[in-house]
Amino acid sequence: MMESQLLPGEHSTMVLLIDDQAIVAQSVRRLLANQPNIDLHYCSDPEDAIKVANDIHPTVILQDWVMPSIDGPGLLQLFRANPSTAETPIIVLSSEENPEVKSQAFAAGANDYLVKLPDKIELIARIRYHSKAHLNRIQRDEVFRRLRESQQQLSESNVALISLNQRLEEASGKLNIAVREAEQLTLEAIKLAELVDILQSCQSVEEAYNISRGSLPSILPSKSGALCITSSSRTIVEAVAVWGADSTEKAFAPDNCWALRRGKAHMVKDSTSLLRCAHITGAPEGGTICVPLAAQGETLGMLYLEFPSESPDHVGALGRQTIAVAERISWALANLGLREVLRSQSIRDPLTGLFNRRYMEETMERELRRAARNEQGVAVLMLDVDHFKRFNDTFGHQAGDTLLRALGNFLNQRTRGQDIACRFGGEEFVLILTGAHLEAAHKRAELLCEEISQLTVLHAGHVLEKISFSIGISIFPAHAATVEELLSVADQALYRAKKEGRNRVAVGPDR
Repeated sequence: MMESQLLPGEHSTMVLLIDDQAIVAQSVRRLLANQPNIDLHYCSDPEDAIKVANDIHPTVILQDWVMPSIDGPGLLQLFRANPSTAETPIIVLSSEENPEVKSQAFAAGANDYLVKLPDKIELIARIRYHSKAHLNRIQRDEVFRRLRESQQQLSESNVALISLNQRLEEASGKLNIAVREAEQLTLEAIKLAELVDILQSCQSVEEAYNISRGSLPSILPSKSGALCITSSSRTIVEAVAVWGADSTEKAFAPDNCWALRRGKAHMVKDSTSLLRCAHITGAPEGGTICVPLAAQGETLGMLYLEFPSESPDHVGALGRQTIAVAERISWALANLGLREVLRSQSIRDPLTGLFNRRYMEETMERELRRAARNEQGVAVLMLDVDHFKRFNDTFGHQAGDTLLRALGNFLNQRTRGQDIACRFGGEEFVLILTGAHLEAAHKRAELLCEEISQLTVLHAGHVLEKISFSIGISIFPAHAATVEELLSVADQALYRAKKEGRNRVAVGPDR
């Protein structure tokens, strides 16, 4: 038996409940009633659970621990052995508050354990938490898949280019002019391959733009041109790399370029033509070509090139070469963008936008070694939101998330370029101040306490309650010499600040 209340939307939270007691299903349904984007599917027979899960693809599974036909551990093992539910979060519902039973549930593959019937707020929070984590994992896997496809396409493009070079070399023995053209094409292909390889090694798109500005003039058959990139809002195209004569606007609307309008290369040989792009400011004698940069179904921008006036007979060949260069650059920039997305996901906390704990610990280890070589200090500020549990209980977990996001923006705006702000866990944050001594760190902490008390946070049209920080400080090398010790000293100082009344700063003892 199965009941369904399916709502459209690929981001809905799909909950599958398996319990042989209909009264439990009715109670859970009441708890989840009127919750946006939470769909409850009930299965009373555990023997039908796998089939139902394969049909609806739940993002969270709630299952009873004691059932007549299949026991809880057995059903958990079936779910983990089933490919479509092997990674699906499973919350065990049990009437027993027994540590041994909890241990058995987690050992069998459960992700969470609740004593039924649980508190409504807690149940909804856990369902949303596990569902969001599950959907994030699916999104991450999709990004990895797209990255692999992009790399494969780049590899295939490299193979095609090598094949072209081989054919040109075979024809070199027939005509001397073909020899010279083949040598020139080979040289340009090598430069392009090197450029693509360098672009793939760039750490950011800004670095890639700077490298393109210096390399494209030696690869493309023109002394003047520009690499233009569409903004994230899709309303502006900006020239990020310009060389030679300044004959195109630095920023213009996409509709001002015929290549972007039509989605294909646009060549104009006569500068007086009515089909000349509106973003061209000069009157190039040899003509122009605009080639859209596109990869993975997305238009990234446009490559603009002026043809040299002394080579009118080679315009067609030069245009084809420009299109080939644009194609290779498109895939390289798209691949770089995907890697930036993956890197951001691996080092950033998704809720606050701050660095995560893993990135903080790795970076802090490096900063301590640098500080030791330069005989400088490093300050660690551990911050904790006072009475955060009471805040959550009063305003709800969604308001708590809104507050944490606001705190992430607050700390990012008050962090120097060389400092590190991270979410340590829950409502705790850590600031790493490089080159800072105790007096400067203490002033910084006092300023943060003062400024956070003035922070205004809006949620659901209402101003949330003001908050305060308790802050613990530790200094390298005065208080400790390792990452673990510095964090421990800062944590002890934070505990003392809490004990002494909160909304204050405490400093760890010298070792």
